[in-house]
This record gives sequence, structure tokens and C-alpha cells, in this order.
Amino acid sequence: MTMYARSRCLAAVVFAVAAVFVAAQAPQAPPAGAPGGGGRGRGPAAGQTVEKIRPLKPNLYLITGGGANTLVRVTPEGLIVVDTKNPSDENFNRLMEEIRSVSQAPVKYVINTHHHPDHVGNNQKFIDAGAAVLASDALKSFMASDPRTKAIPGLPTQTFAKDYTLKFGGAEVRLYAFGRGHTGDDTMVYFPDAKVVMISDQMSDGTPIVDFANGGSAVEWAQILDGVLKLDFESAIPGRGEPKSREEVQAFRTKFATLVTRAQDAIKAGATRDTLAMQVKTDDLGWQLNAMFFGSLYDEVAKK
Repeated sequence: MTMYARSRCLAAVVFAVAAVFVAAQAPQAPPAGAPGGGGRGRGPAAGQTVEKIRPLKPNLYLITGGGANTLVRVTPEGLIVVDTKNPSDENFNRLMEEIRSVSQAPVKYVINTHHHPDHVGNNQKFIDAGAAVLASDALKSFMASDPRTKAIPGLPTQTFAKDYTLKFGGAEVRLYAFGRGHTGDDTMVYFPDAKVVMISDQMSDGTPIVDFANGGSAVEWAQILDGVLKLDFESAIPGRGEPKSREEVQAFRTKFATLVTRAQDAIKAGATRDTLAMQVKTDDLGWQLNAMFFGSLYDEVAKK
């Protein structure tokens, strides 16, 4: 082989290797059917978009996705909506599209279960359309001060101190503050005629989150679920995920109480703020609890 031929051959090999390397580094499109995949390119992951409205009981509907779960109660005089999802025109428009598929009546009342963005994000749009936003005094206070929500418009227009009963259009909705848990302003929303209670983020399919910075409490968490379990309900609606049975609520309450009891016992036995996470058994709970959580839990238990 001549020197010229050897040079051309070496160049071809180098080019081929370089092409393979570039291809390996290039971003890969997600496979069809995977989150963000499909034949039309990237799209939102499951649960990020507002889903189809579903009946729970006569005149009571559930809308998942786009943030927290939303309940819609239809009455002859107008609608009652519980939680307004993450803030965005798209979420609000999709939410209204689903609501309009079951009723053309105006939304008269919005109820917020707590102040986090995925529950209050589109309050203002409902206010602009003529609805009153009903929530606890504590919720209004935390929404106005939490860095995640203080810039979101739509503070409650009507508040109550602790418990409240809304009677409207022949429907009755009972609002209960059984204590502090996920936040310092958790409100349980109970529809006695349907035997359905919205428990919001007091129950989760994943690891429960305590917003200690905004009044949340691990110690009082089970107390809230104790209050819920005294109600006559058949279905409990979490902040995200599918409706839960009374038995599932009881099981979650027991598991959370077990976690707190173990932490209390460990602290009595000498666990410190830095060692608590290593001295509390959690492998049977199925939750991914980090050192920051245990530090805050230690602070709360130590104050009692």
C-alpha cells in the first residue's frame, strides 16, 4: 500500500470513530409511550396536565392532574370547587373545559385545603369570574407570607377561624381544622350527603411531606386523621392520587403514628438531633425520609 493510500485509510477510520462518538453523545428522543415520548415529540409527564373529569357521587366530580386534585360540587344555584391547581392559563382553561362538560352554571365558591401553589394557583381567575374563595384565617396568612405563594394572586376573600359549614344550593360542605399536619393551615373538606372527604396532602402515595416552615407538624399529623376517621365517609380524596377507603386512611394514620412514636422513644433513649435519623427504624415504612426531616422532627419532639 502506498503512503497516499495508507493516509486515506487512516483518515477514514478516524472519521468513522469520531462519528460514532458524536452520535453517542447526542441527546436521545424518549421512546414512544414513555413520559415525554410519543410520536409527536416531547410532551408533559403523566399527571402534569389536567385530566378528564370523573364522577364520584351524584353531582360530585373529581379532576386529577395539573397540580392537586380538584373536586366539583354541582348545585342548582352554581358550583363549588375545591382547590384550583398549579398557576397557569393552560391549567385554568383545561379545568374550566372539564367543569363545563358537566355544568354550565357559574362557579360560586372556591375552597382551598391549604396554601401550597398546586392548591391555590388559579384562585384569582375564579375571583375575577365572580367566585368567592373560602379558606381559614391561617391559610390566608401563610399564603401571604410563604415565598412560594406570596406572589400568586387570589388570597381568600372569605375566611373563618377554625371550622365552618357552607350551605349553598341545597348542598352542605363542612370544613374542619383538626390540627396541624402537612402545613399549619390544613382544612378537611367533608360532603356529608356524598360521604366523601377531601383530606388533601394529609395522605400521600409517596413519602409524606411536613412543611415545618409553614406551621406543619409531624406530632399532630395523626390527630388530623383521627378527626377524619370520626366522620361518616366512604371515600377520602388525597391531594394527589386515587380515592382512598376508610381502611387505607386508618393504615396510613397508623404508619405515621408509628414513625413519630419511634422518634419519641429514640429521643428519650438519648438520640440527638444529628443521630436521630440513624436511630429510627424506617425500612418497613416504605418512605424516603432524609436527615433534614429528622432534624426538624427532633426539634418538634424536643419542645413537647
